[in-house]
Amino acid sequence: MADKLRSFIENKDASGLGLTAAHISANPSMYEAARSSFFTLTIDGLENLSRAAYGGKDEVIAGEGYTAQSSLTLSVTEAAVPHFSLGQLEYRRGNEVVKFAGLPTFDENEIKLDDILGLETKNILIAWKGLAYNTKTRKGGRMADYKKTATLCEYTQDYELIRSWTLYGCWISKISEDNFNKASGNDDKRSLSATLQYDRAEMTYGEA
Repeated sequence: MADKLRSFIENKDASGLGLTAAHISANPSMYEAARSSFFTLTIDGLENLSRAAYGGKDEVIAGEGYTAQSSLTLSVTEAAVPHFSLGQLEYRRGNEVVKFAGLPTFDENEIKLDDILGLETKNILIAWKGLAYNTKTRKGGRMADYKKTATLCEYTQDYELIRSWTLYGCWISKISEDNFNKASGNDDKRSLSATLQYDRAEMTYGEA
């Protein structure tokens, strides 16, 4: 699917992109509705996080056969699609203004996760954030320790890879979670959100 889509985009000119529903229906092998629920987000380099990073006892969170990376991949329920905006430079002469593209700024990425006891997801996120600032020692961390690489992958319904984004220089700037509330009368599952900052994102189609 991804190869067919990429080939179609590369070989079609602008006049051929005004496709009708009849055309799509007649060519089912070329088209599929893009879905929002088939994705994974994987953070690399979190396998040896310690609870000591946020002031607890010195204990490695991820045990044998169970890594922080797989925990985050399984528990992410929502993630933003990476995009960037360009700054604007202006050159003025007389009554005219010529605009140039400025520096790119990549948008922050907010991920939402289910707080599942036993998966250690919240502890992993807090420990990762603690690499940038340790509340026990009150010291800031080094970029080499807290900045990681993440991969966001988009799939078809039968799990063929469509697109992937490599996010370079990821770190957590904010963590938030649902409040405790007995008065609500609801027995809802708890969720938490983490805001990821990153330096840049690189997109590829399919396996390329």
